[in-house]
Formats: sequence, C-alpha cells, structure tokens
Amino acid sequence: MRPADRVDYRAKNLAAGNPGSAFSIQPGDRILDSVYPSSKYSALARRHGESHRQEKTGSEDVDPRGHVKKTTNEIQALITLLGDDDTKVRDIAREHLLQIGQDAATYLRQAANADVDGKTRIEARHVLAKIRQEDVINSFYQLGLLDDEQIDLEHAVFLLARVGYPDLEVAPFQKELDELARSVRPRLADARHTQPGRALVEAINHTLFVEEGFHGNVDEYYDPDNSYLNRVIERRTGIPVSLSVVYLLIARRLQAPIYGVNLPVHFICQYRAADETFFIDPFHQGRVITRAECLKLLHGSGIKFEENMLQPVPARKIIARMVRNLVLIHAQQEESAQAALLDRILKMLRVQE
Repeated sequence: MRPADRVDYRAKNLAAGNPGSAFSIQPGDRILDSVYPSSKYSALARRHGESHRQEKTGSEDVDPRGHVKKTTNEIQALITLLGDDDTKVRDIAREHLLQIGQDAATYLRQAANADVDGKTRIEARHVLAKIRQEDVINSFYQLGLLDDEQIDLEHAVFLLARVGYPDLEVAPFQKELDELARSVRPRLADARHTQPGRALVEAINHTLFVEEGFHGNVDEYYDPDNSYLNRVIERRTGIPVSLSVVYLLIARRLQAPIYGVNLPVHFICQYRAADETFFIDPFHQGRVITRAECLKLLHGSGIKFEENMLQPVPARKIIARMVRNLVLIHAQQEESAQAALLDRILKMLRVQE
C-alpha cells in the first residue's frame, strides 16, 4: 500500500467510526513522515517521542462521554496539523480533536487567538465551535433525562443561550439578575398594601420596566436574540416567554410565588398564593390581567380554551417553548442547519404535550 493510500485508508476508518484502525498521533509516525517529511507534525511528534514511548500501549482511554483522552503534546501536535497543506491531514486532525472534545478546548482557544498562520487559526475556531456545540447537545440530552422537578429553569435558559453564543460566560448575567432582585427589595420593605401580591408585582414592575427599561420587542419580534437570555438582559428587550423568564428568575430570588403559564400565542406569569391569584403580562410592562382577558385573547386567536392553559407549567415546557420559537425563526430565515440543531435539542427535552 502506498503511503498516500494509507493516509486515505486510515481517514476512511476514522470516518466510519473505527478509531482503532484510524490515524493516531505516534512519535515519528512513518505514514505522515514518509508523505510529508518536512511537515510541522514530524518535529512536534519527535519532540515528545521519549515520554510517549514510556506510556502504556494499547487501546485509547475514553471518558464517559466517549471522548478520547490524549496528552497535551498530542493535542498540540494535532492542532498544528490543522494548518497542514494537505486536506486529508487536516481532516484527520480535525476528527481526532473532535473525538478528544473538551480536553482540547483550552488549546484550541489559545490557537484561535494566537499569532499563528491564518489557516490554523480559522480551523481551530471551527473545531472549537463544534466541540462547544456537542457539549451543549450532550448537556441538553442529560437535562432531558431529568424529572420535571429536577430541571432548573435558570440553568436551562443559559444552556440554550450557549447555542447562539458558545463563548458565553454565565456568571455576569446571574450576578445582574441578583442585582435586579436586590433593587426590588427596598420597595417591598416600604410597601403598605392589603394585597401583598400586588405590592410585590408593583415593586418588580417598577424595577424592571421603569428603572431598567425592559420592554417587549415589538419592532423586531422575530429576532433570535429575543430568545437568548444573555441578549435579553443586555438589550433589555425580548418576547413574552423570555421576558417572563426574567420575571420568574427575579421572583425566585425574592422567594415569591410567581409561576410561568404556557398560554398559547402569549406566554404569561401567574402570582399564585392561598388568598390571592392573578396573571401578569411581562411583555406589556408587567400589566396585571384577569382570567377573562386571557380567555378573550385565546378567542381572538381562534383557540379553544382548555383549563390547563392557565395552569403553571414546569421548566421543561418553558424551555421547550423557547426552543420551538427558535426552530421556527431559523426555519423561516432559511437557516436550516441551526433549525435542525434546535429541533434536535427540542426532541431531547422529551416534552409530553
């Protein structure tokens, strides 16, 4: 078998899901050395040859998620191969880095921002984005296996935000939610109200909609950013379900009995206590609405009312509604890959209608 054929053979084995017969980084690997004697790989591989030869041979270690375990030097050698002139070598390196997964992310991030050749930098960014995407998908798969009461709404909505923003750092946005809740508390302490639920909602409304300027995005209703919580918080605008999520996360920090209501065509919230119950519309500045107004909204949209439409729903159904919105938006914008990814996530949520 000619050297070039061996590269192609191993690449095909890798693509077929047979890594044991596929290309793997070995110090001084004769296949690559014979075909590419001057490649950057050869020098890098030989540089860590001694330490590698001391390692136990045999099948590759695989973590619980199916990611192959590699040494730092092996990962860095693979990243260098992303800039190789031969497309087969680049493809093999890319596939191996994807198999390694999160263990390669730090090094890929460094390469993506380093002063290296443009080809390596671009390829590193693409591989890193794919690894992050797979990590999000795996997280949604695990989330979908949980019981309803085990799913944390805040975790789920920020996980969804990582679909649109893979580099997202969640902590600053959680801190901002903490600050928003903290701003509500003084108004509650000063309130003198025979209906504590109304006083609470008035305090939240003043903070969110008067002081902070949150509002419904009427002009760009179908902008995907309306469904990513980081952008909703940054831009102070969103659609009914995402603004309701902000409302719910503030209420949770205040230990207030406010829940999400999956009303068709217009998601709302409900204050639900033993002696006081009413609905809240965060899209319209937190306006308090009655049951009759909810029924009128359904009637105007040609939807037959069912009692469960006004009942609180678990986090699973809230996040599913947000994902479903994004599927429709990306499909309408003919962004089929993103729509397919989100539809895959939607199925993983295992929503029982």
